[in-house]
Amino acid sequence: MGNEVILLNFWLSPYGMRVRIALEVKGIKYENREENLSNKSPLLLQMNPVHKKIPVLIHNGRSICESLIAVEYIDEMCEIALKFWTTEGEEKEAAKEEFLECLKLFEEQLGDKPYFGGDNLGLLDVALVPLICYFYTYNLYGNFINEDKYPKFIAWAKRCTQKESVSKCFPEEHRVKEFISKKKKNLNMQLLPNAMVEKKAKVVLLGSGFGIFGMTAKIALAEKVIKYKYMEQDLTNKSPLLQEMNPVHKKIPVLIHHGRPICESLIIVEYIDIVWHNNCPLLPSALYHKAQARFWADFVDQKVYHASRKIWISRGYEQEVAKKDFPESLK
Repeated sequence: MGNEVILLNFWLSPYGMRVRIALEVKGIKYENREENLSNKSPLLLQMNPVHKKIPVLIHNGRSICESLIAVEYIDEMCEIALKFWTTEGEEKEAAKEEFLECLKLFEEQLGDKPYFGGDNLGLLDVALVPLICYFYTYNLYGNFINEDKYPKFIAWAKRCTQKESVSKCFPEEHRVKEFISKKKKNLNMQLLPNAMVEKKAKVVLLGSGFGIFGMTAKIALAEKVIKYKYMEQDLTNKSPLLQEMNPVHKKIPVLIHHGRPICESLIIVEYIDIVWHNNCPLLPSALYHKAQARFWADFVDQKVYHASRKIWISRGYEQEVAKKDFPESLK
């Protein structure tokens, strides 16, 4: 399937609309394929064998299911370039590889057209062209934007900069270099003393003894070797702190970092992984594998946990159904 971007969708689905908006905002060309939900296509069944539902985003022949996971994937895919000049070592190399994957995608999407929009600048051209002013600096730091590998993309970049509408909006290359060099230095100064930041940071976890979701947060904190204060919550008499920190759902777990709350166990785990990124990564670095990890983690939360819970809270027929659903979900 090459570098095609395909969205399996249904015209009235709010979840499909969510993904389409993300694609449009990012200026990504894609094919929107309408699904007949009463007669699902073999492609849909193949790409989402678990739920067999839309929307499904297909990128490079690989599927990303669940609308919010797809939106996160789109957002992260398009922001890879920013990581290049704010990171070092293996993380920088990973960002470089992902950035080049994006260039490869754009190279193929251009085809023989002068612009992504055809004969004139289009939405994707306008969205992407500001990145060109960073190329000089990117090459100084990494020397990886190779004209031989991406001739169409480089030719497109030169064509764009020759247009007055573009060139008059661009800053001078040396000013970009000075700005990014200063920004990079400041970011490195902030990131290097990570141990000192952690010592100053006050981390509190609101949980309940047998709460499965609280255990998820505890394990993530333990894996990262983060010191934290644990505050047991009485769920029959919720504390003012819990109600203040999670006013929407009033549920545990809640992670409090620097006095700010992070709610929902999977969001907490991702937050922990991002903030304390220097040891024991919990999510894969590759975007596709990260999307798959999010999908299966959400599957455990939404399907496996609820199926197991129904076994002991239900009776009769409903309990028998739950007994069948639970082992089925483990398959």
